[in-house]
Amino acid sequence: MDFKNFVSSILVFLVGYEIALAHDSYTSSRPDGHAPISVMGDHVHKAGEWMASYRFMHMNMDGMRSGDSSLSASEVFMSDGGYTVTPEKMTMEMHMLGLMYAVSDRITLMAMANYTEIEMDHQINPMAQPLVNANSGSDQFTTRSDGIGDTRVGALYQFYENQNKRAHLGLAVSLPTGSIDETDFTPMPGMPPSFVDQDLPAPMQLGSGTFDLIPSITWLHQFEKASYGLQASGKIRMESENDRGYQLGNVFEVIHWAAYAPNSFLSFEGGLAYKHVGDLSGLQEGIGRMGPAGRSVTTAFNENYGGESLDLLIGLNFLFKNGHRLAIDLRAPVWEDLNGVQLETDYILTAGWQRAW
Repeated sequence: MDFKNFVSSILVFLVGYEIALAHDSYTSSRPDGHAPISVMGDHVHKAGEWMASYRFMHMNMDGMRSGDSSLSASEVFMSDGGYTVTPEKMTMEMHMLGLMYAVSDRITLMAMANYTEIEMDHQINPMAQPLVNANSGSDQFTTRSDGIGDTRVGALYQFYENQNKRAHLGLAVSLPTGSIDETDFTPMPGMPPSFVDQDLPAPMQLGSGTFDLIPSITWLHQFEKASYGLQASGKIRMESENDRGYQLGNVFEVIHWAAYAPNSFLSFEGGLAYKHVGDLSGLQEGIGRMGPAGRSVTTAFNENYGGESLDLLIGLNFLFKNGHRLAIDLRAPVWEDLNGVQLETDYILTAGWQRAW
């Protein structure tokens, strides 16, 4: 076979492959018709259609990091002139209830509320002996917070549809319904040293304390037994500071996923998610910054917020004949570059239920 015939054969194969994959029109009524369950605002609905959803998210953070390198507790204690306390581990669990309603084939309204539980383990610098004694001789303590988080309301607008391709814009507002006044007992130097009910740093609060704008754009492409999607989104803080005198950083995220549905019941999904989180600005009022070892806890300081990460995502979607959908996905970082000294993320597990009617 000469080169010309070889090229012609390849072109014929590719055209035939594309025709074999082609799907007449995009539909959400397939197991791969929705994105992985942790992706929000990934699809629109037909006019008059409702969808209710419940998601459970568990995030586990363990160990400290500076830039792209892990740090031991002793290395954190020696950083930036000396810290008195460092976080060791944090877990966050979130229960999310969502509701969507399509006022037309192009516009879908949505709302989501959540209940959040946070727990953070800390280690005290062994050189800060008064605090260790206040904690009954232990060099560790735990803080907790729980309650209603911020509420999201918004809309999706489908601006493009061509057979098996779709694209839509999203615009939502995050309402500051989550508390930023959470307190817990933490060791306080004094004569004698003791545990005092104090304001907790920003990572232990239940909301941002500001109105936040959440824009997004999503592209979807579906084939006979497979699909893929791409979403870019952001979170823009619309107030310069909250009632505690600080502002969380803006967030930018890009997620790409692909799915394969071997049958009408199940789809396998995988993808990558890049996230950039901006710096915290302002001062966290009520948070002490001086400690026996020089500085207090790492989370009291602005330079220890923000950074970049790249996560690997894998998941499953199950679609039942009665319209119920169950899904689970797991995200784990393959790369993190964090500002200052911060807890590093181990994984984020999300499981959920959806029902459209």
